[in-house]
Amino acid sequence: MMDNTSFDDIRAYYDDEIPAAMERIADDPMLEPAAKFAFPNIDIALIREAIRSCRNTHDIQSRILYPAIQQIIDSTIDNFTQSGLENVAHEGGQLFISNHRDISLDAFMLQYMLFSHDLPTTDIALGDNLLRPQIVADICRANNMVKIIRKDDVSPREFLENSRHLTEYIRLRIEAGRSMWIAQRNGRTKDGRDATDQGVLKMLGMSGDGDFAADFSRLHITPVAVSYQYETCDVRKALELAARATGEPYRKQPNEDFESIMCGISAQKGDVNITVCRPIGDDELQEMAALPKPEAYKALVEAIDKRITEAYVLHDTNYIAHDILHGDNRFADRYTAEQQARFCNRLSDAERAFSASAETAREIFLGIYANPVDSKEAIG
Repeated sequence: MMDNTSFDDIRAYYDDEIPAAMERIADDPMLEPAAKFAFPNIDIALIREAIRSCRNTHDIQSRILYPAIQQIIDSTIDNFTQSGLENVAHEGGQLFISNHRDISLDAFMLQYMLFSHDLPTTDIALGDNLLRPQIVADICRANNMVKIIRKDDVSPREFLENSRHLTEYIRLRIEAGRSMWIAQRNGRTKDGRDATDQGVLKMLGMSGDGDFAADFSRLHITPVAVSYQYETCDVRKALELAARATGEPYRKQPNEDFESIMCGISAQKGDVNITVCRPIGDDELQEMAALPKPEAYKALVEAIDKRITEAYVLHDTNYIAHDILHGDNRFADRYTAEQQARFCNRLSDAERAFSASAETAREIFLGIYANPVDSKEAIG
C-alpha cells in the first residue's frame, strides 16, 4: 500500500492541489497562444475564468481538455475514426501500450475516445523533458499524467532506480483498477517504423514477483495503434534524423519540445485513426513464460508489435511515398492523381526546408510514410 508521499516526485496532482495549478495556468503568459488555437472564438479572459473554476481532474477534462481536443479534431483532422472499444474494460485497470507518433496527441486521442464513450480515461506516462515549462507540467499533472525520468538526464544507476520506482507506481495503479497509457519506446517513432523497446517491458517486469506470466497478466497489456494520414512534425523529424545520420551532434533548442507539441496540435493531419487492439491473453503469456527469459521478452515484444502493425491504418500518403521512394508505381491503384499531387506538394515544401543534407532528409521524409507499408507486408 502506497502512502501519500511515496510517489510525490512522479505522480499526478491530487484534487486538492489542482486549484493552485489552475491559478498558475491562468496567469501564465504561454497560455494565450495555445488558447487562441484551442478556443479561437472565446475571449482569453473567459478562458482564464473557466480554468480557474476547475476544482478537480474531471472538471478539467470536461470543461477544458475535451472541448480543446474537439476543436483540434474539427480544425485539423478531416476524418477521425476509432475502433476497438470492445477491448476496453469497463472496470479494472489496463496498461495501454501505444505506438508513438505525436508528442502529445497520441495519448490525448485515446482520452478523447474513452471520454466520448463514457469510459474512464487513463493515467499517462510522459517524459520529464516535456514537463519543464511550468504551464505544461501543471496541465499534464492535473490531467493524470505521470513523470518518466528520461535516461539521458541521469546516470545508469539512477535510471534503474527511477525505472523501478515508476513501474511500482504503474503496477499499483493498475492493480487498484486505474488504467495507464505508455509509449512503446523512449520518444516518438521518427522513421515510420513502430517497434516496442524490449527495455520498456523489462522495466515493467521489475515491479513484479518474478513470475513472467502472472506479472504481465496483472498488467492487462492492451496495444494501441494510432495513424496519421499526414504525420505531425514530419519535416522536423526528417531534419533531426538527417543530422544524426551525418554524425552531427543533435542538441534540442530551448522550448523545442513545447514547439513540437504546438506543431502537432496545429498541423493539418488529414485522416486519423486510433484502434485499441485485443489485449495480450493469459494463454499467450503462459506460452511465453515457458521460454528462457530473454526469449519470453522477445515473444512479448513481437506479440505487441504484431497487433499494432495489423491495426495500423495505411493511408494514400503511405502508398504514394513508397512508390516515390522506390521509383515505381506498384501501389498506384491505392491513390488518385489528386492525392498524389497533394503529397508531392507537401514533399516539395519539405525539400525547401532541407537546406543541409537534403538528399538524406528527403529519403528519411519519404521513409516516415513508406516504412509502415513494409511493416505491414513483413507480417503477411
